[in-house]
Amino acid sequence: MRRINIAVLVVFAVVLSFAFTPGVAMGNFGPHGGYSMDTDSCAGCHRAHTAASSITWTRTDGTQGSALLMSTANEVYQFCYTCHDAVGLGADTNVEEGIYEGTLPGNTMGGRLNAGGFDAAIFPTSHMYTGASWFAYGGSTDADLLGGLSDGEPQIVMSCTSCHDVHGSSNYRLLKDVVNGRVVGGYDDTAPGFSAENPMPTPWVVSAEPGYPAMGWLLHEPGASQMANYQPSYTRPLHAKPPANDPDRGISGWCAACHVQYTQPVGAVFDTSLTPGEGGAETLIADALRGYNSNDGFGYAVRHRHPINVDLAGYLGPRPINVNAPGLALSHDPANAATNEATDWMSCLTCHVAHGSSAVMTGFANVADSRDPQPNSGTGGVPPSGGNSLLRLDNRGVCQSCHNK
Repeated sequence: MRRINIAVLVVFAVVLSFAFTPGVAMGNFGPHGGYSMDTDSCAGCHRAHTAASSITWTRTDGTQGSALLMSTANEVYQFCYTCHDAVGLGADTNVEEGIYEGTLPGNTMGGRLNAGGFDAAIFPTSHMYTGASWFAYGGSTDADLLGGLSDGEPQIVMSCTSCHDVHGSSNYRLLKDVVNGRVVGGYDDTAPGFSAENPMPTPWVVSAEPGYPAMGWLLHEPGASQMANYQPSYTRPLHAKPPANDPDRGISGWCAACHVQYTQPVGAVFDTSLTPGEGGAETLIADALRGYNSNDGFGYAVRHRHPINVDLAGYLGPRPINVNAPGLALSHDPANAATNEATDWMSCLTCHVAHGSSAVMTGFANVADSRDPQPNSGTGGVPPSGGNSLLRLDNRGVCQSCHNK
């Protein structure tokens, strides 16, 4: 069912003009970055004196001001849906239904977007995106972050712009350079040969797509020239290893800006002297590490995790790892993304999608209490209730794809 788009007609008219501009749907071009000094892109979304939207931005002192958006949208996702919903004509990426609607080479028209989508009727589990408060399980070991991310503590607001910078970034797919106060990309104006007017990109997340700029997106270089040889892959994952193969970076390092503990195979030890929500929890010293309650029946405990940013060749078992299973999304060397190799890395996106998943959980993959694993007793785990943890494949297909049992 098509939902009513709340944006005013004037936005629709402007977006309609964008729809017939070649390349407008690509990140870091069109309205999203790659601005020249005489850019017209600002006028695609903003009005300096007549903005109707109540959406705000936050100043450095914590106060808020109008985002000056030319819309009646009250939430960021509503404004983004002007182009990216099921009926918007401003982009080929229908993020609402998780469908690619364009005809670019290397993509499947009508195919599923790599990240999935947000329509609950299609994707019963999705990242929070509506502007509601949320929290990241395993969110922190740092005292200054406990108040914002540990379950039971004050939460953070999740919207499209919690993850994406609509004005462009150094990273793949407009992923922000600073997330949750952590630097996960950016620009260096002190690098040799660069300047404040033309700083060097320092991305954490790059891509193995054909023609993707190896150094990341330049800040002030016109988008058309940067996109000239780029072929985005919206329906086939072509993830890349981090720049310089840095194991702390890449998409896994980027996700860990919120899911802080997930970069380590063993989680933090829970400090039993404090209870989530108890006064003073935010003043913990930095080494007072905590576990968390993952809603699996074991309560607060040290959590052990699958390693990330590691190559598949490092696994020793009775049978070799399978690297060619359908749907297996590995991180490649940028110059060798045509096939999966044992030297490719696994990352968060090897098993999970970022927006929404339609994977079905049954049998032992649908257990309410891990202390008494009864098949089909209900999914126990982090919210949303009955979720599939944003897994790419049904049940534990992501495990079998590699481990070949």
